[in-house]
Amino acid sequence: MERPVFSISTSFYNRGKWVDHAYECVKNQTYPFWEWVVTDDFSTEDSAEERLKEIAAQDPRVKYYTQSRKKEVFYNPNYGCSGNVIVMFDSDDIIYPKLLEVYAKYFSEDPELMGVCTGGISYEGLVGQFNSITALELDKKSNFNFAQWARAWRNVIPHFDFNGELKYYQNDTNIWRQVEARGKVMFIQRELYNYNFSENDSVSRVLVSPEIAKGIEDERLWIEGKFPKLVEEDKCTFDLKFLPIEKLSWAFYGCDFNKAKDPKSLLFIKTDLKPYEKQLLGELFWDQSIDYNISKREKYDEVIIYLNEETHEYLEKNLSFIREKHPDIPFRFFYDTKEFNPSYEELENLLQRWGWKQFRGMVWGNI
Repeated sequence: MERPVFSISTSFYNRGKWVDHAYECVKNQTYPFWEWVVTDDFSTEDSAEERLKEIAAQDPRVKYYTQSRKKEVFYNPNYGCSGNVIVMFDSDDIIYPKLLEVYAKYFSEDPELMGVCTGGISYEGLVGQFNSITALELDKKSNFNFAQWARAWRNVIPHFDFNGELKYYQNDTNIWRQVEARGKVMFIQRELYNYNFSENDSVSRVLVSPEIAKGIEDERLWIEGKFPKLVEEDKCTFDLKFLPIEKLSWAFYGCDFNKAKDPKSLLFIKTDLKPYEKQLLGELFWDQSIDYNISKREKYDEVIIYLNEETHEYLEKNLSFIREKHPDIPFRFFYDTKEFNPSYEELENLLQRWGWKQFRGMVWGNI
């Protein structure tokens, strides 16, 4: 396709205090071909309109879209956008610096690709968890029917709300159904987004009555009915390329390199890796340098350890050597309880025996 030019669409509601935060995220992108299309959604307090218009007057890459009705851009993020790819960016979230660069690669390589989205970390207060598509239990007969973070699609769809017919919070379901109806979609299994659960002003946190809840569900089913071909079991809109390494990719969530602009050197320790797994990891993290297990390289930016029985035995023999070679860099541990399921005390003792208190990092557990 032609060079991807991204239109990042953001609608603000009662979030004037988030404007500069969001603007910094957009300006921080390593990929330079973008515009930021913004609007204030008729805020009742803490309006973003004045600050957004001020930024738009100073930065030609920022465009203010004046809405004619409530939630116009919320339902139709393509409105006001001139780029050939649209990106959804919630006003209180964080997009990492390489998001557009990574997206541009996949859109450029595959002219049949209609939409992409990415994994991310979601935060509620100080509690973080990584989000992956595994919960959908995808197989070759399944459709990818839910949009994850930072969904992006080619700008070929005129509107998404059926000429103003939608009433509730269906922008994610409706948008992705429309995208699927026009081509293939891909979930990029790496952390490029941070989703924030806002306390008071997020539609995902609004308490609704049973009547409204029924209305939301009825509307969702009505949307589903607009796309009957997507429920056929012999069709799959999802690009399955990285599905074989989904669990492996979980180990890379929460690592510092995800938020960096520059390439990093990583040491990944898992002793039973298959050749195809190394190949797919290399393709998924094409912009990073990954070595495996013991390596002659003198310095890494991070060490990532996928704990299972085999890797546990390997570490018992080699961790002192690894730690000695890399005394000042972060270590990340990940374990899947289906493969390796120590008790909390056993895991704590294990990490202490391996010098855990000297490590900077965190332990991820699929519990």
